[in-house]
Amino acid sequence: MTTDKPGTRPAGTVEQAMNRVLEAERGAEQAVEACGHDAMKIVQAAQQQAKRIARRANERLAICHVRCNAKITREIRQRERAAAGQRGEASYRLDEAALTAVVEALALALTGVTPSGKPAGDR
Repeated sequence: MTTDKPGTRPAGTVEQAMNRVLEAERGAEQAVEACGHDAMKIVQAAQQQAKRIARRANERLAICHVRCNAKITREIRQRERAAAGQRGEASYRLDEAALTAVVEALALALTGVTPSGKPAGDR
């Protein structure tokens, strides 16, 4: 018959139990280390993916900038041409008052009468 008192247990059983505990601790440490290594790989992969995404986004933004600049340039040129056409037309148009003034000045010059109504030779 065996008793369960600590002094009566065989030394081999306690030693075996301690060895199992120590081995379990080593296994747990290795598992934690492997998880840390796996986590680092995941983080590195995520960082690389983030860099790729940022690079693609920058490329897309650059394309948008080029397209917008081209559209703005076309719009500015179109508006400049339209404004130049309007200035050209406006420069050849005379309003009624200006046309009347030009005709009166020409008539006075041709008749030799000054704007005051006196003949040009009576100054």
